[in-house]
Amino acid sequence: MKNKKKSKEWSPDKVIREVRELWNDRLLIGRLTLGNIPNFLTISRFVITFIVMYMIVTNVNLFLIIAVFILGALTDYFDGHLARKYKWESEFGRQADMIADRFLWVGTAFAFIFAFGINGELDNLIGLQVLFILTREILSAPFVLIAFSSGTAMPPARYVAKLTTFLQGIALPALILSTVYHGFSYISIPFSILCFIFGFISAVYYLKDIHAPRAKVKIISG
Repeated sequence: MKNKKKSKEWSPDKVIREVRELWNDRLLIGRLTLGNIPNFLTISRFVITFIVMYMIVTNVNLFLIIAVFILGALTDYFDGHLARKYKWESEFGRQADMIADRFLWVGTAFAFIFAFGINGELDNLIGLQVLFILTREILSAPFVLIAFSSGTAMPPARYVAKLTTFLQGIALPALILSTVYHGFSYISIPFSILCFIFGFISAVYYLKDIHAPRAKVKIISG
């Protein structure tokens, strides 16, 4: 009787069921792990920003600085793209992504101003371009921090916000390079003006959207 009960406990059907459950758990764990990739990329942008700031302050080769900066900017593209494509979006990811974006641009710009200002390589035109490039951040950053600290849901990104980020990704590296290679000013100046125009529009939309119902906000499709 005891042997019969034991054989029933370890029947082939039960073993198969347990194997299937383990397989399903493995798939679930895999999905959870993959779902954290966008957040990993977002957090890595904070680390990359510190690296860029350190490289600027310690006077590393400008092209190497720009290469690392572009790597940080690419994480912004891929974290959002992957999150939308595979439905890995989360409120934490949306908030952290926005903070990481601002940190990359503002941190790089301040390190640039500090390092090159000490060396006397900045002038009024360069300072004005920095302000133009950071128009969106200057206008919206306080509200982003308030929303993040209060737990307010971030509005989805509009096309104009992504366009502003793209323009910044050209204008800021060109501006940094223009301090040594003056020909880059022909790129940095017009793109800085575009950053001012679209950054202002983006900031206005953000202030509007943060108080608007989520359904009425035009979002970026994956």
